[in-house]
Amino acid sequence: MSLLKHKRSIDDIWPINNKTFLIRVDFNIPIRNGTLSRSGGGDARILAALPTVRRVIEGGGKAVLFSHMGRPTGHKHSILQTTPEQHRHYLQIWKSERGKGLTTYFSLLSGEDKKRILNWSSVAGEAWKLSDVAGAGKTDLFASLGMEEKVVLLERFRMEEKKSGEAVEESSTSSCNNNDDNDDDEETQFPQLRQYDGFQEELTLEPVATRLSQLLNADPSSSSPIVVKFAPDCMNAKEIVQSLTPGQVLLLENVRFYSDDNSKDESERRAMAERLASYGDYFVSDAFGTSHRTSATVVGIPSVMGHGCCGYSMKREIEAYADLLGEPPRPIVAVVGGVKVSEKILWIESILPQMDYIVVGGAVAFTFLKSRGFTIGRSFHEAGQSFSDRYEEVENIDEMAERLLVKAKACNVRVLLPLDHICHTACCATDSPLVTENANIPDGYIALDIGPKTAEQYQNCIASCRTAVWSGPMGVYEMPSYSNGTFVIAKAMGDGTQERGLVSIIGGGASATAARVCGHEGRVSHISSGGGASLDLLLEGKNLPGISVLDDL
Repeated sequence: MSLLKHKRSIDDIWPINNKTFLIRVDFNIPIRNGTLSRSGGGDARILAALPTVRRVIEGGGKAVLFSHMGRPTGHKHSILQTTPEQHRHYLQIWKSERGKGLTTYFSLLSGEDKKRILNWSSVAGEAWKLSDVAGAGKTDLFASLGMEEKVVLLERFRMEEKKSGEAVEESSTSSCNNNDDNDDDEETQFPQLRQYDGFQEELTLEPVATRLSQLLNADPSSSSPIVVKFAPDCMNAKEIVQSLTPGQVLLLENVRFYSDDNSKDESERRAMAERLASYGDYFVSDAFGTSHRTSATVVGIPSVMGHGCCGYSMKREIEAYADLLGEPPRPIVAVVGGVKVSEKILWIESILPQMDYIVVGGAVAFTFLKSRGFTIGRSFHEAGQSFSDRYEEVENIDEMAERLLVKAKACNVRVLLPLDHICHTACCATDSPLVTENANIPDGYIALDIGPKTAEQYQNCIASCRTAVWSGPMGVYEMPSYSNGTFVIAKAMGDGTQERGLVSIIGGGASATAARVCGHEGRVSHISSGGGASLDLLLEGKNLPGISVLDDL
């Protein structure tokens, strides 16, 4: 029986006219120097959300979109000042410091320490007039200083505190000395800053708003331009939301600039969800890639609003995985590659009983080959490392790999490992890579792709199956010298789908990018927009909270 139930979709929402729709999208897109990376699938993620957005605005509704970008530490909303004037002032300081939180750190010090720091500064003449009591203006004076001076002052303060600490607690000295090599790291200098690190310019969604506007307005048949606005602070955007007119779109700033979104404290997630929920009438989830999370913007908002539906992209994902988790046509093969060795080994363990074949490539293969006694040269291998499995028990990765091979044999699942490799002495392009005669990799060499015999074997395996799931490239496909193995997998899945009805699913990420690069993206049954989420969904009995919270039909 499928783990997924039929969910209410945006087509089931009425009325749309003049209503505000809160749409959780996945615009976690690589940005370089303020420009979206097209090679990283930037346009693909925006384009995936457009049908849902168009459904809203063409029906006379207002679309408020929110997404995360990257993994900023985030700022706690709970420590911000409550008045709009204070908040705007604080946010201005926050951004001018590029999210380092120097002024916030200063504000937490005692009045005596604040005076001591200011007396070292260029505004010492003004500082001596201020009292030690709270509210005298010391923090505002510090905020007026330049970024470089703030860093120098706090570094001096840190060093003096460190010296005084050495005299009192010798055990602290060794701990501090272990970090001496990291003195250039702001977070090492000021560990308290971690919880206040918020705005990061390289992770702003503002360039995404620009590209969203371009794509929405690319349709020449549109009668009038579609207005796309951007709110620089997701938690204080109510005025901008209220200014929207029917047919307009608003993209909120990166929700992870606030740590409340993924906070371990449910009350903090709830508080953020309540504020964001107040912006609209309906909640729509169109971000399958985040549905494995319990964050404020994935689970919190629909919980607060008491309802939630899926957008068109989410609906396609649910339908594709419902078929796979129900009664998929057999035989079924999982093609597993990439470099996230521990994660992929756990995945293999979980899906093993459902598979007929497991095809292994990429860095994942070296752990299995090593456990079987093959030499792997200088290839990437998490040798002897331990990690916590899904039951929170510590496992040695080599022992885990060997145990999985034994378990696969007991389950009558055939695991295919590389027969040969494409190698080089370094991870760089070459016109004459070494092709090994067998699965052994010579000393001094790195395997960077599966070899021709392996590629043929894997292609034939896919051709013999009726369902195929692929997660992770076979090698460094970004370099032409090492792209053949990955592209052979993509072609085999595309050919099988088009020629004999193979049910083919690519689990997002690098595999999806590779399929797009070699021209087979549109030839497979489904490419997931979720990386880790789509893998988790295949775990035994795993429900995704971001899907479970949506309304059932």
